[in-house]
Amino acid sequence: MITEYELYSDERRMPPPHRSQMLLGGIVCTSAGRARLLEKLAAVRSKYNLAHEMKWAKVSRAFLEAYRAWVDVFFDDPFARFSLLIIDQSSRDWSSFQPRLGRRTTLDDRLASAFYQFLLVTLAPLRDTKRWSVYPDAGLFARESVLQRIEFLFNRTYKKAFGRRTSRIIRFARSRDSGKTDLVQVADVLLGSFGSDLLGVAPSSEPRATLVHHCAQRIRSMTRTRTAQSKLAYCRWVHPDRFSYGPCEVSGAV
Repeated sequence: MITEYELYSDERRMPPPHRSQMLLGGIVCTSAGRARLLEKLAAVRSKYNLAHEMKWAKVSRAFLEAYRAWVDVFFDDPFARFSLLIIDQSSRDWSSFQPRLGRRTTLDDRLASAFYQFLLVTLAPLRDTKRWSVYPDAGLFARESVLQRIEFLFNRTYKKAFGRRTSRIIRFARSRDSGKTDLVQVADVLLGSFGSDLLGVAPSSEPRATLVHHCAQRIRSMTRTRTAQSKLAYCRWVHPDRFSYGPCEVSGAV
């Protein structure tokens, strides 16, 4: 039986002095889970009269309770999980990495390779019983065609594993405007909180620090989903020549 999964992701560059650290992270759910999450997020918007975009940068004392309720929709869901990739852009591997040999390497080229690795660790293990829709926040790549190239390469990887007649594992990959996509907004807030906790970055305001503490407590009290997957799993980017499907670190190790 084929199960349809969806990934709603965002990116974040950490503030100085951790500016070299870039994070890719997103919420994984089924198509049925997406409907369930959106219904509960709509209820939070209604309760707190929220019409604006929910973002890590906008966490404030006045809306702290609303942001707690916003992330709790994710934590209270027994099936949704979060995947995170940490990229050290100051590393020699990253600065010397040339994903398209023979051509001038652009930032899009490196980001495309990093996002490809993010998909590999998020969508793993390789199985022919899963199909995916991938929705990153618009703006990660300079051109939408970069995402289409990643989609093509990823599907080719699966066809090599399961045969040419295998249907497309990634059915659809399109950027989403975060201002109109609540699940990308949840990913943005969780990415800010998890990133601060994992990298030991002190938030720039007391309300953000309070939200980091709240998220840390929630993830430590529920390390697994009902299907026994890590509620939060994070990996560090490695040069593709050394990449393997080894286990990521999980939420219990945060």
